[in-house]
Amino acid sequence: IVEHGYGPPPGPGDKSEHVFFPLYPLLVAAVSRALAIDGFTAGIAVSVSAMLAAALLFVAEGRRRLGDVEARHALLFLLLFPSAFFLVAMYAESLFLLLALLAFASLARGRRAAAASFGFLAGLTRLPALALCAPLALAAAGFGAGRPDPHDSKSGRSLRVLRALLVGAAPAAGVAVWIFGSGWRLHEPGLYFRLQESWNRGTSPLAGLGRWALALPERISRGDVRSHPAFLIDYADAILFLAIAVWQARHRRWADASWSAGALLLPAATGISASMPRYLVVVYPAFYALAEIFRGRPVARAVWWIASATLLLAGTAAFVHWRFVA
Repeated sequence: IVEHGYGPPPGPGDKSEHVFFPLYPLLVAAVSRALAIDGFTAGIAVSVSAMLAAALLFVAEGRRRLGDVEARHALLFLLLFPSAFFLVAMYAESLFLLLALLAFASLARGRRAAAASFGFLAGLTRLPALALCAPLALAAAGFGAGRPDPHDSKSGRSLRVLRALLVGAAPAAGVAVWIFGSGWRLHEPGLYFRLQESWNRGTSPLAGLGRWALALPERISRGDVRSHPAFLIDYADAILFLAIAVWQARHRRWADASWSAGALLLPAATGISASMPRYLVVVYPAFYALAEIFRGRPVARAVWWIASATLLLAGTAAFVHWRFVA
């Protein structure tokens, strides 16, 4: 995409780059041309730069939530997560993480228009931006980490809810612009949905969920646990984030809980378990939750970091040798 663009629509059953959202490759192409460097180098430069900026915002938000010490702990939970290598690879994950952090930071400063703009750009970056809709709306309405002000007037609450819904709709608008706009430009409005099957994804959310649920027993029955045990990490991550979502809901972190839950549902709806660790690493509130859960438990926290770092090194080694690409 960086070097040749998207090209014409493919034939029936053929794969196509049109399933990939445009903001990251277009940004990489712009950097490549501006600096006269090859597309891969430009892609790594964009990813690393976005990750560094995201890390600064992540720590700043962590300090607001948890204080200095736990903010640093949360950063380590993020950077040592087994799929964190995607944040510095030629993938859109770090750009998406940065845009999500910017959106919520804008809301914390009362800048709803800026939050909606960053949400819209996130929607042009990755399909899982749809999972941002509910948390952005909840945070804009005052449900970010508790309850809205009970002293608001009825008209004030109604206006706030309307504004919150508009902010929450921004990521979906970005997704829709690409899905339907790209199809309209190529005179095939349903192009994106047709291409999902060629990439072994469900043609509908229900079909994808069914495929994702059936994949685990099928792989166990054919002996993949012995020959390719790494796939169990995909389902382990799903269980971990489900537990985190429950913890967040119990602590009234409604926006955080809705994102953790939505981030699970959307990749499962594609029908491919292998993408789960990559989709979940950008759900940054989960790492604040881990910092809180392990607060006052230094031994357990160190054990977690060591185990996670070991899996990170193994996953990175497999990735750079083309044995694990998701």
